[in-house]
Amino acid sequence: MRMMDGLRQAKHQAFLVSKKLRRTGAAAALRDADRRGARREEKHPFTYTEGMFPHTFLCRPDPEGVQQEEVPAVLWVIWLGGPPPPRRARSLQALREQAGVDVRVVAGPEDVLVEGQPFHAAYGDLHVVHRSDYLRAYALHHHGGAYLDVKPQTAPVRELIDTMNDDPDAWVMGYREVTSAYVPDLPHSLGAHLRAHYRAVLGTSAFICRPRSQFTTEWMRELHARLDFLQEPLREADASGCDPYGAPAGYPIRWTEILGDITQPLSLKHQSHLRFSDRLRPQLEDYR
Repeated sequence: MRMMDGLRQAKHQAFLVSKKLRRTGAAAALRDADRRGARREEKHPFTYTEGMFPHTFLCRPDPEGVQQEEVPAVLWVIWLGGPPPPRRARSLQALREQAGVDVRVVAGPEDVLVEGQPFHAAYGDLHVVHRSDYLRAYALHHHGGAYLDVKPQTAPVRELIDTMNDDPDAWVMGYREVTSAYVPDLPHSLGAHLRAHYRAVLGTSAFICRPRSQFTTEWMRELHARLDFLQEPLREADASGCDPYGAPAGYPIRWTEILGDITQPLSLKHQSHLRFSDRLRPQLEDYR
């Protein structure tokens, strides 16, 4: 019996070692592929052409009534729910201390709502993470300014806002995505281009935006189109009160579906109006 137990234990240990090696090998392969992709992007930057991604929202007609406005000296920070845990509390306090900007901590719709611009009817049925995604889109479109996740961050926000305002062709500024593993897994050529050109798209944890630019107008338009489609399934799923990092079994929205799945394809389309600064990139690991 002891021999059988020993064999089982040895077999299990071998399985764990094999699993670790597979993970390590996959991570190394991803790093190598990303390095090659970054070098390729540097030598041959991505160029968007009209109709490049047929049957996607990128092919919709350009919105009308787009305005060109100054970026206000405002920093939007979103924290929904109860008191933040210690690491998040320290990050939040550091963001509150950003110099030269009006720091607005958003705890709910009333903190960003603009008269005559109601929230989508499905907002109340969203998971808390997707409520945050909606709030940042709404604030950056209707108000403009900077948005930063509640993560360790030392970017000089006012300085970067001033840089945006000195550049009339700049609609949005952010950091370059750090790995192809963080881009959405979208079908067909759009997904393939996002993975291959991950360094040409914006990360999702920090933005500086002109209010009501074409970028944010298309962002909000597609966000509302998706919520129109998902409104009834969202109501049935009832994600209210669930764990911030979990969702009910019937919840119909993927993790990145109403943020990165929209902003990163738009990054490809409006490449010439993006400005990148990796100073905006927060700490993306061990921040909770």
